Amino acid sequence: MRVGFLVILFCCLYVHAAEFLYPVGYHPERNAFYVMYQKGATHLELWEWDAQTQYAQQLLLSRYTPAGFTFLPDYSGFSFIDNGMLKVKQPLKRSPRTIEYNAPLYNVEQVNWIDSRTCYASGKYQDYFGIFQIDWEGDVSPLILKEECDYLYPQKIDSTLFFIERSQKGMCRIACTDYQAPDQQDDFNSSMMVYLENQPKIHGVIPFETPLAFLHMVSDTEGFVVSYPENLLQKNPAVPFEYYRIMRSKEGWEKSHLFTFTIPTSLLAGKDRLYESILPLLPRICQSGIYYVDSSQTSFLGLYYYDMEAQEKRTLIENKGQHLLGIMNHNSGIAYGGQLGGEVEMVEGVQMHLGHHFG
Repeated sequence: MRVGFLVILFCCLYVHAAEFLYPVGYHPERNAFYVMYQKGATHLELWEWDAQTQYAQQLLLSRYTPAGFTFLPDYSGFSFIDNGMLKVKQPLKRSPRTIEYNAPLYNVEQVNWIDSRTCYASGKYQDYFGIFQIDWEGDVSPLILKEECDYLYPQKIDSTLFFIERSQKGMCRIACTDYQAPDQQDDFNSSMMVYLENQPKIHGVIPFETPLAFLHMVSDTEGFVVSYPENLLQKNPAVPFEYYRIMRSKEGWEKSHLFTFTIPTSLLAGKDRLYESILPLLPRICQSGIYYVDSSQTSFLGLYYYDMEAQEKRTLIENKGQHLLGIMNHNSGIAYGGQLGGEVEMVEGVQMHLGHHFG
């Protein structure tokens, strides 16, 4: 097992707010990491780090706030959410392309690309969250949209669309439907009319008694999901999250609780919060195990590994007083980042390196 930690070698500017550096993407052909540098609670920068030369360069101008980084399927570019707007950056283009929706859609997050010109995502339309297909030109077509319910965290596996359904009363379940690629219409109103005339049938997968988020399906028979307390940001110093595995057998779907991971409240709210909130803190699945961060035994986030076969966890790394976060799979293991301490400044050509842990 190989683990790497992104570290800055040059330090030259005193900072008051907490700063974070963590990987958000890995390009296997170029052996390059895409790294998020958070300089403050409202300021993000995206950098590319070459693992061979160990040098980094800033990819976007500082006026952008590139949250929700996602590669296009063919690695011909990447997308991000900048102040609520979906943007796509291609290597040979000087500026990112803004995808201007032809619908009154907002709060679009966690975009999933089907191909280099079409994606699907959850977004808010009027008073409720639905799931929509969005193309390169900004044409929006509803996939799942109903009053009195929110539909969140979609995951397309072959021709099936899995998602979380949340009722107005707060009841949650994982559900699915057939993914029906909508025919392109002249405008959003026409797309809405076609959808209302041919609404897909929703099939319940498995109910939960607690709120759910961040559904991640690895196949049409297996997935993982995060459960969280109803009062997410209480006055407690930390928030516990539960991680579940769902499996389909001949008897039907069943769920099993894997582990609890606890996140300091200060990272989710307040002046030292992460701009991307819990995104850099989510567990990462790797073959037969799961890497995750947790502060339940300490006052800081350490790195842990859950062995699904043995059904046990073990400690990998604990750096006293320093939060570790942003786990990212790559060719030979995982890389991760964390909270930066002391005096830090990122400049063009700044040298970085991956430390390693073997176990």
